[in-house]
Amino acid sequence: MTCKAGVATASHHRWRSDLRRHGNPPRVWSKPGKGCKLHLANMKRLHLFEFEDQPWLPGFLRDAMTAYLASAYTIAPIPQLWAKEISRVIQVTGHQQLVDLGSGSSGPTPLVVAELARLGHPVTMTLTDFYPRPFEGSAAIRYWPRPVDARDVPEELGGLRTMFAAFHHFDEAGAARILADAAARRMPICIFEGTSRTIPAILSSLVIPLLVLVLTPRVKSLSWQQLLFTYLIPVLPVLISWDGLVSHLRTYSAAEMLAMAQAIPQPGYQWRTGEIALKEFPVGLPFLVGWPVPPTA
Repeated sequence: MTCKAGVATASHHRWRSDLRRHGNPPRVWSKPGKGCKLHLANMKRLHLFEFEDQPWLPGFLRDAMTAYLASAYTIAPIPQLWAKEISRVIQVTGHQQLVDLGSGSSGPTPLVVAELARLGHPVTMTLTDFYPRPFEGSAAIRYWPRPVDARDVPEELGGLRTMFAAFHHFDEAGAARILADAAARRMPICIFEGTSRTIPAILSSLVIPLLVLVLTPRVKSLSWQQLLFTYLIPVLPVLISWDGLVSHLRTYSAAEMLAMAQAIPQPGYQWRTGEIALKEFPVGLPFLVGWPVPPTA
């Protein structure tokens, strides 16, 4: 079966990225032998609400949801693959200080930092969020104590910016501002999604309630509230399942992220986009990285 709409194939298990400068069209990758991944390229992105974004959501429920997500990253090598792409940007830019945007309860950042150290990049990372969380921290990771808007990062937070599974929380105007702010400040940025606007990904949302029940015991610093509202009063499985489904529907494709980046009037800034493919996952996970290019003499 041949995929249409500009879908090309690449070898199995490879890290797929497509280097593109401003003005060049993006490419979308798919797995061979599996047919079309059923990208919903013609389906309008639905910016529905997520419970986690709502200011009225009780803080203990928001913390429980993000704590579950952090534990979910331990069951697949996605953070390690993200780290490999970040390492490529570090090699180009030399940045060893990372600033993570929309960090929640730290998410995959400890795993990413550990993998970067294994790859020879002993980075330090500052976590930021509009709703800062208490965080034990470590020698390599700290949490910025004040709220940070990813669309307007304070000047004192300099370094390579990262965003893990959070870009879809912003509408198109807000997402464009995140990219424009990084380009205007001449800061590298690496954006990764853990969701995909594809039919298999959307259907996978059906198993989220079961995953919540199975993975909750693996949550670090498990609280009694998390246990209560997972097993006795199953509010968290409902909230997490809804947000998981909506996250797929809100996710920008790699092509959409690149088009957004190309619209930014910042010369001397380079972008690379693509999808990460895993044997364990039926879909590719989009990413976008960008970095300033030094002026030529």
